[in-house]
Amino acid sequence: MIKNIVFDIGNVLVEYRPEAFIKKFNYTHEINERIMKVIFGSRHWPELDRGTLKQEEATKLFCMDEPELEKEINELMDKWMDMLLPMEDSIKLLLDLKQKGYKVFVLSNYHEKAFKRIQEENEFFNIIDGGVISYEIKYIKPQREIYETLINKYQLNPEETVFIDDVKENLHGAEKVGINTILFKDVLDTKDKLKGLSVIV
Repeated sequence: MIKNIVFDIGNVLVEYRPEAFIKKFNYTHEINERIMKVIFGSRHWPELDRGTLKQEEATKLFCMDEPELEKEINELMDKWMDMLLPMEDSIKLLLDLKQKGYKVFVLSNYHEKAFKRIQEENEFFNIIDGGVISYEIKYIKPQREIYETLINKYQLNPEETVFIDDVKENLHGAEKVGINTILFKDVLDTKDKLKGLSVIV
């Protein structure tokens, strides 16, 4: 029987769509692609999630990798967190599950600065039962250690736990420690899959 429901944050509870966000700056298509690659596709971005690199340090590294785009990189890094908007239907699902007596948690790869911002801006963080964020423990999904940290910290039985994420690779990591998983596509589909696990939604 499922007792614990664990949500990823990015593109499950809070939007994270860098390609669409970059287009708002009205750069050329070529610059959009270069910025996407040098920032969000860079080897440095996961280190922000891992908590081994600060945003200011990362921005300097991005500029070193693409010196011609220093102005655009700084502009984007000043504003990129504006794209982290709440996904209201998903948040309502989380709140409904909590109200029905399930324990709800978050497990996500997130930079410290960005996480603190969304934590301040979203009230659902006040009612969840806990969570593990990558920068706090220096591990990122799909590393086994991040899932084990969640299980051990809150004494969860993996068989009674389901993890909802929009990235298949991250679900495989959870499955390796015995956690049930749901690939997030939209809220209606997620509700159907939860019902399939005998969760009352």
